[in-house]
Amino acid sequence: MRFAPILFAITLCAAPAEKADALLAKALKAFQQNQESEKHWNWVATEQRSLRDGAGKPVEDFPAVTAESIIRSDGKRCNAVVSWGDGKPAYLAGADPDARCQAMDQFKPAFSIEALLGSSQSQLESDGTLLVMPDKVRIKSNDYATRCAASIRASVTLDAKTYFPRKIEGSVVEGGCDQMFVGKQQYDGMRQTGPLKSNFRKGASFRMEFTLQKDRFQNPANSYWLCDTQHYHQPWMKEAETLFYWGRQVRVNDSKQAKFLDKDIKTTAKEFGVDSGLRFDTDKDH
Repeated sequence: MRFAPILFAITLCAAPAEKADALLAKALKAFQQNQESEKHWNWVATEQRSLRDGAGKPVEDFPAVTAESIIRSDGKRCNAVVSWGDGKPAYLAGADPDARCQAMDQFKPAFSIEALLGSSQSQLESDGTLLVMPDKVRIKSNDYATRCAASIRASVTLDAKTYFPRKIEGSVVEGGCDQMFVGKQQYDGMRQTGPLKSNFRKGASFRMEFTLQKDRFQNPANSYWLCDTQHYHQPWMKEAETLFYWGRQVRVNDSKQAKFLDKDIKTTAKEFGVDSGLRFDTDKDH
C-alpha cells in the first residue's frame, strides 16, 4: 500500500503508449464530461483587481465584484453580478433571470480552455504535466477563441485517476489574444472616448486550479471539478485613465506608477438537484 501511489505516478509519466497528444485528448474529454456534471451545482465567485508596480507592490485597488450563476427560462445558466465591494447596487439586480443573463452575454472568458486542450502542439514533461505550446497555424484563425488559445504556452497538470486538467498555468506569448472592443456600460460613469484594449494580451500570465467537489449523495457521476482559484497577471498601459469590467467603468487615480493589473478569483460551489446546464464562464478581462 505504501508504494502504490508512487508506482502509479511513474506509470502515468513513463508509459510509452501514453503520448502527449493522447493524454491531451483525454484531458479534453474529461473537461467536457465535467461540464455535464455542472448541472448539479451552483456557484458564487468573488473577483479582486489591483494595480501593481514593477516590484509587485500594490498601487491601487478597485471595487471587488461578486457574481453568481443564475438560471434562464430555457434551463441554461449565465453569470450575473450580485454585489459590488463598494456598495454600488448590481445592475438589474431585481430583474428576472432572462434579463440579467442577456445583460451579461457580452462578457466572455479570457480564453477558451477547450480550445487550449484541443491544441495539436504538446509534449509530455518529466513531472507528469503536459506542455501546450503556441500554434503558428491556428494563430491565423478568424475565430478569436482559436487564435487566442494558439497564442498561449501553458503547463497542464492532470489528475492521475481521471486525467482531468486540475491545474493550468501559463502565459500569452503571441498576439492572438490582443483585441480592441467597445464596452457596454451598464452603470453611471465617465463617458468613453473610443475603443478599449483588453488586458489579457501578449505578456499576460495566469494560473487556474480545480478542486473536486464530491457528490453528497455518493454518486461519483455527479461530482464536479470546480475552478476555485484563478490568478491573472496582465500588462497595464500607463496612459489608461479607466478600468472597465462587468459593465462598469472605474477611474484610475495613479496609473503612471502601475506596470501590471492583477485579478484574483475565488469560487465556491454548492450542489443542488436542478437538471439544467451550467457553463464555465468568467468575464472578459477588460
